[in-house]
Amino acid sequence: MPMIVDPSAPQVKPPDRVTSVDGWFAANVDKPWAGVVLSVDYTTPPNPSAETMWQVRVVRQDPGASAPVPVRSADPAWAIGGVGTAYDHEAPLGVPVVYTATPIYVDGSEGPSSSLAVTVPAPEPGDDRDLWIKSLDTPGMSLRSMIVEWSGAASAGRQDGADIAGSAFRQIAYDEHGAEVLQVVVDVPPEAVDSMRALLRSGVLLAQVRPGYLTPDAYFVPADLTGPTPTGRLGSSEGYRFGFTIEPLARPDTAGQPLRVPGWSWDILATRFATWDAVAASFSTWASLSTNGIT
Repeated sequence: MPMIVDPSAPQVKPPDRVTSVDGWFAANVDKPWAGVVLSVDYTTPPNPSAETMWQVRVVRQDPGASAPVPVRSADPAWAIGGVGTAYDHEAPLGVPVVYTATPIYVDGSEGPSSSLAVTVPAPEPGDDRDLWIKSLDTPGMSLRSMIVEWSGAASAGRQDGADIAGSAFRQIAYDEHGAEVLQVVVDVPPEAVDSMRALLRSGVLLAQVRPGYLTPDAYFVPADLTGPTPTGRLGSSEGYRFGFTIEPLARPDTAGQPLRVPGWSWDILATRFATWDAVAASFSTWASLSTNGIT
């Protein structure tokens, strides 16, 4: 029997929180920061082996990728007693990805894996703030900005040539072409100028746009910085422009990297709460504390 589809019917909204079939692995899409909070709890439903677990390794399979990649804060993450959290700030935008969590026991052996799929929303077509610039070391510094200029990608060739006696043709030794380099100009509001200036000088960043741009995500350290340049009269309330070069780098190593959650740290916790009793009254679990209540 054919399926009847009503184009005028409202589309099904995917849930912000997704749980694996076995109930041990969960993901919360963190829309304001375009990230994913990942958590494991092998004590619910009860798992007799939970007491001997001490770590969990989480990998992410992206569409079209030949193999999954480790999640930066879960390569591996601590999960003492079977409970642990991680944060992925690098998932591609607007496409479904699959996460797989594998527990690691005290003796180094591994338990059964759990998987789930989520999609981190990309900026909608027509949204002015169409470029995410993310900090790997300090996710809370990450910003969305409006693309003003986006050059065509340039990929340098790597060739060495030599003339061959008696031949009209040269001999060419060649290697892989260089990664695609982009020249970018973005516009930010006056209140974000200082934040953008600090972000562009903070180290390795990740640039992400929606799938419609047909431009792969790129890890980079901004080069050839220009700006801030006012778009209107100096002192007006209009935007300011920054220019920089994106020359992609290989993905930085993920092994042993700590949990980093946007806008959340031990320093922030100490500022917000005067005592540990106040902390305990506000967060019912370690997972909730480590992610500022997202899990």
